[in-house]
Amino acid sequence: MIREARGARDSGGGWWLRALALLIPFCLFIPQPSTAQTRLVEILNADYVEVTSDTAGVVRRLEGNVRLRQDTTLLRSRRAFYYESRGEVVLDGAVRILSGQDTLTADAVTYDSNAKVAVATGAVRLGDGESVLFAPTATYDSRAEIAAFSGGGRILHRGAVLTSPEGTYSSARRVAEFSGPVALEDSSGTLTAARGTYDADVRRADFSGDVRLRRPDAALDADSVVYFRRTERARAYGRVVLDRLGDDRRAERAPEASPDSSRRTLLFGETLLFDGQEETASARGEPDRDPLLLVLSRDSTGRVDSTLARAPRIDASRLAVGADTSTVVVLAGGMRLWERRLAAVADSARFVRTPAADSLAEPLDRLGLFGASRPSVWADGSQLTGDSLFTTIRGGAVDSLLVLGRAFAARLDSTLGRLQQIAGVRMVGRFDADELRSLGVGPNAQVVYYRATPEGLLAGAEELSADTLSFRFADGELRELSGYRGIEGTTYGPSVVPDDPRLPGFAYDPDAPTREAVLGDGWEVGWLERDAAGRPGAEDDRPQVPGAEEALSSDDTEPLPDDEPISDDAPPSSDG
Repeated sequence: MIREARGARDSGGGWWLRALALLIPFCLFIPQPSTAQTRLVEILNADYVEVTSDTAGVVRRLEGNVRLRQDTTLLRSRRAFYYESRGEVVLDGAVRILSGQDTLTADAVTYDSNAKVAVATGAVRLGDGESVLFAPTATYDSRAEIAAFSGGGRILHRGAVLTSPEGTYSSARRVAEFSGPVALEDSSGTLTAARGTYDADVRRADFSGDVRLRRPDAALDADSVVYFRRTERARAYGRVVLDRLGDDRRAERAPEASPDSSRRTLLFGETLLFDGQEETASARGEPDRDPLLLVLSRDSTGRVDSTLARAPRIDASRLAVGADTSTVVVLAGGMRLWERRLAAVADSARFVRTPAADSLAEPLDRLGLFGASRPSVWADGSQLTGDSLFTTIRGGAVDSLLVLGRAFAARLDSTLGRLQQIAGVRMVGRFDADELRSLGVGPNAQVVYYRATPEGLLAGAEELSADTLSFRFADGELRELSGYRGIEGTTYGPSVVPDDPRLPGFAYDPDAPTREAVLGDGWEVGWLERDAAGRPGAEDDRPQVPGAEEALSSDDTEPLPDDEPISDDAPPSSDG
């Protein structure tokens, strides 16, 4: 056994001991008699060195301010054991390893000089100037510049914190891979998944398995998500659900304010593109299943209404006009819509939600329907069809309806089994409490309506045309009819009523879209059921929002009412 004590005095025949100690560093460069060539480790400094030798080989114990070097890798610690024959260095106490751009610190490290691999334990920290990895244990390959961690790791990168029980980080590629549950948190929100990768160079996360993105005003669920932190854009795949709260940018006007919890918009699809900064979303479905839009609104009384719509393409955005921000949803490729007040079909639709300007005002919804196949709306027992239709809903109730181009309205008289018909170039309807109160038609206005006896038998029919016609309704019945210019009409007795008269632009389909038909029975129903029951892992700090059970409830799914027969005791009047 050979010892060297720093500052030890030479006495008597100790000169040979001192000379031997001086030769120790040079001995490191002498090839060892082993079957494999070891990588050389150079001792740069140590306050105390002790050398032992046995059949297992030479062991050097280094104490105090230990500094070692292998090629370009520097190792530092308070103490170390160097097992020369197997090329292993065991470092303990304030260990620091510098290799290229990487700096590894830990309580203890076992370093294999042949493989250039360090096994670190206790308060492990690995930094490359861009990212920092923290873990209780890690294995670092300095050649490949890869660290594998376990026991719970944490990576910090430019304002983001990524956590996972285990994974790897490549400082050469600046890519982290997480094999266990992973979470990414930054100022915009939190992204969690069963597994994933993170590219620090482009700040891109590729997560898969029960992925959830949580933001202050939105939540995104999917089977897999590609998320870009710089732009806050996400590409989501597989059973995607985007859940948004509120209508306006209250958080921008008052950062301490919570999102509006009276309105909730959910978008379901197989793929979805989401832009958190621009506040846009675009959903697509599968060949046999279109994406689904669900809007839940709670009024001042606490009642929650649901609006359901499907179309092959659904795009949502926020439109800022002055101090107000409106929600805009465009549905294209064949849209079907249902809500308690009305149902609709169209080639395409544009839905605009404008929030209330203040607490005394009411929010305004506008729905525009378009398409070569002539869109239709079913409301208050009537079907209205035209080249394009526009309806407004104020404060949760239908306010007006405008039909442009080949406008046609039909209403089934359930007693007589005949269709009341109105036609013209355009129509303007006014509603009160979701009931049609007035209807203006023109130019080229025409009407066919039937009269019934008190016994419910056919009493006759009227055909009337004019430049314009105005109708007044009460309790679902026509109370007044007035015409302007070019008035012509024919009155039929019960025996000469035409069998099936059809006015220009005739269109009638008794099967309006229903809640069940639009919602379907796919995976979206299961998601809504779990949401209504309170899904595990739901955020307790989110505002109380309209529950998804309203979309599943049958309380507001009664059929649209059929028209009551027009009675003889309230005959319509005509004036020019």
